[in-house]
Amino acid sequence: MKDTGHREAVEAALRFEKTDRTPVNNFALVTAARSNGILVKDARYDPEISARVSVDYAMRTESDFVKPVVDSQIPFLDMGMDVRFPDDDYGSVHSKIVSEPEDVDKLAFFDPSVAKECPHFTRCFVDALEETARILPEDLHICGLAWGPITTAGYLMGVEDMLMALMMGNEEMVKKLVSKCARFVADQQIRMVDAGSTVMWMADPTSSCDIISPDMFGPFSAFAVKDTISRVRKDYDIPSFLHICGNTRPIIPEVAETGADCLSFDHAVPAKVAKEEAAGKLALMGNIDPIAYIMQGTPESVTEECYRIIGEAGTEGGFILAPGCETPISSPDVNVLAMGRAGREFWKTQ
Repeated sequence: MKDTGHREAVEAALRFEKTDRTPVNNFALVTAARSNGILVKDARYDPEISARVSVDYAMRTESDFVKPVVDSQIPFLDMGMDVRFPDDDYGSVHSKIVSEPEDVDKLAFFDPSVAKECPHFTRCFVDALEETARILPEDLHICGLAWGPITTAGYLMGVEDMLMALMMGNEEMVKKLVSKCARFVADQQIRMVDAGSTVMWMADPTSSCDIISPDMFGPFSAFAVKDTISRVRKDYDIPSFLHICGNTRPIIPEVAETGADCLSFDHAVPAKVAKEEAAGKLALMGNIDPIAYIMQGTPESVTEECYRIIGEAGTEGGFILAPGCETPISSPDVNVLAMGRAGREFWKTQ
């Protein structure tokens, strides 16, 4: 693997050091398959295809990160839940396994380190990460993927039912479920690190202030995120990234207390506002509108928007350029490449 400074650029940003470029995350999974003319179904359980298309796409779009074509719903399939997988998109969960407090007590997760307990997770995640690490030509950061604890709990219980339980006074049941999920998420992360991932990556959309109120974030999500990160960091000194969709402005200071190194934030929060709320305690990643610019824009409009965002949040370090959420599957390659290049070209204009 050639050391070309990808990881060092990211780590410098996490240390709030000013360098001659802004690191970039193309925030792509299934998009890499589409760009290579491959259906998601053909990459999902084929580690060689998953790794090949992802590495190719990361290199072509000048990203500092790579993530194989992992499907975040796979763990629920290995838990025996009803998960349906279309040919060219992510799976969707159509069942739940937690309804009553006793269901939480009986809940048992698979061990991610035991392949026979989780054959789909092993094939889609573990094997693909190992293959990505094997073929990676340069030192891009390798990302795994896991839902955050409260988001995992929402899948097991149903988000609406979980929120209703909170409204009906069943806080202890929900908190216990989220706490158990934190350990499961940590176990997944540890297995992915062993397989080759070089950062912790959690997506936690249920933590958004568009779904739960800001005062619920601390007692029902942040404590579990902190627990997950601390469990992984007992043995692995790697950066931790947390992505939360939608409005995160009220909770950014609390995210900084979870131990996360970087918050991946949505375009719903202005970059300059996110920077003010982070107050130098938390690096930021974002926040290009993935639909208006990455999918529907032009290279010129993407470049202009990237320059604006870097100017608002990235001139003093502590910032990684990326879409505010995953790069849509139909995004033109030229737009994603424009984002990748903007991280370098911006600094030539200064």
